Amino acid sequence: MRQTLHDELRQMEDLEIIRKFSSPYSFPVVVVKKKDGFNRVRIDYRRFNKLTTVDPQPMTAPADIFQGMEKDQYFSKLDLSKGYWQIPVRKEEI
Repeated sequence: MRQTLHDELRQMEDLEIIRKFSSPYSFPVVVVKKKDGFNRVRIDYRRFNKLTTVDPQPMTAPADIFQGMEKDQYFSKLDLSKGYWQIPVRKEEI
């Protein structure tokens, strides 16, 4: 598991997805074995979640969403497997 974590972090660093920094805020990293045998690197937010106040907002009904799209012509989607890597952020906002 330690080698998996090292390899994954190295790959993300080489791709400039992550960078080294120092911060008083950090969370433990865990490696989880998936059903297909591959390992997945995850952040353990359980301690953070205990401090967070949940303020749920009701989800918009799908029918209302689709009605609002009836005149739209173009659609796109994100592959949610590591989808957060696909959204560009200006360097000054990182």
